[in-house]
Amino acid sequence: MPATVSTVRNVVTEVLTESTTAEIAVAAIVIAAALFAFGSIYRASSIRSTALRACGLVLALLTLSIQVYRNGWLTSSDGPVTDWMVDHRSGVLDQIAVAITDLGSPVATALLGITCGVFISWRARSVVPGLIVIGTVGAAAVASSVVKALVGRERPPTNIQVLLETDHSFPSGHVTGTAALVGIVVLVLSAHRTAAVKRLLMLAAVTITIVVALTRLYLGVHWLTDVIAGAILATLAVTVGGALFRLGENRSGAAERTPEASDQQALV
Repeated sequence: MPATVSTVRNVVTEVLTESTTAEIAVAAIVIAAALFAFGSIYRASSIRSTALRACGLVLALLTLSIQVYRNGWLTSSDGPVTDWMVDHRSGVLDQIAVAITDLGSPVATALLGITCGVFISWRARSVVPGLIVIGTVGAAAVASSVVKALVGRERPPTNIQVLLETDHSFPSGHVTGTAALVGIVVLVLSAHRTAAVKRLLMLAAVTITIVVALTRLYLGVHWLTDVIAGAILATLAVTVGGALFRLGENRSGAAERTPEASDQQALV
């Protein structure tokens, strides 16, 4: 037992005080992926399933944050990916990328989030779905700002940026906001849809997120690990928001099943 405690202490010390080794980083990512995958297929308990997925996402984000802060092994692809994007620019693609990134800006995302929340609540005749949408997007934005301040990563060099941005880079706020918005909207709208419709909507959400992430890389304002972290953070926000939405739906359904309704069904 003392040996086990000592081993754990040494690992934690290495992660927190030294440059995280490639082996530890890979192991942490593998564990995070396993937790998320198991939580996604675990159906015995919705709470436990959500907790497993959330733990996996938190571990992945924490590992990536430490790697970025320490300039670790997981950041080795950042430079080459950015260089490739810069080498394949064109005037037409520049205009398209700027237009897309404007649509995914924090201000645009906030306005779209409020609009979608109001519309969904009006359609459902309940304030709960709308609050879930707005709360999820807002929480993701706040978390993104906090992580940016803690990690303090610099943007790519200004001489390769199509649009000048000088605030902290990690994680990508555009990707975080966009993925959180489309993710929670898809989750709410697909609550009572068929499996085929759910898959189609989810594919659309993933595609939109990838397109926004690519524009941020193309414009030279983010590194690869920035957009990956943004997607992870947004997924965490949607996971929690989705759990609250399902909890609200379950309580609402239980309230509708009154004793009078049960008696009527029994008589029928």
